Amino acid sequence: MAEERIYTIIVKQMRVEVSKDVYQAYHQAREAERYQKKVVQQREMSLERFQEEGVNAEFQAVRYAPGIEEEVIRAEDTRRLYAALDQLSVEERLLIDELFFEGTSEGELAVRLHISQQAVSKRKKKLLKQLREIIK
Repeated sequence: MAEERIYTIIVKQMRVEVSKDVYQAYHQAREAERYQKKVVQQREMSLERFQEEGVNAEFQAVRYAPGIEEEVIRAEDTRRLYAALDQLSVEERLLIDELFFEGTSEGELAVRLHISQQAVSKRKKKLLKQLREIIK
């Protein structure tokens, strides 16, 4: 006759008997938490970690900081984009603002404008093409 296994977990330094389902869920959550900590540690860039690993923190900061050329290019691209946006009509600008700057979905905007989502999508594609041509 097979013995039934007893499942326990430790809660506040005391062993507590639980069902198999609770035991599995507890350990699944625990393993997920351990995995998340491992991922965070792999991606973490802290001064303490650099010192432990013998890495020069100034080198890492410079390596990950955008270069002056990238900043100038990004600033110029942003200026050109806003200049192109200024050439749009008020309605076109509002559509772009809602979709790209406010994070409104096409479906949400369609409901507010009382048009179909496909119509919003077509207008968006037309406006993006127009903006690309202006920026070139």
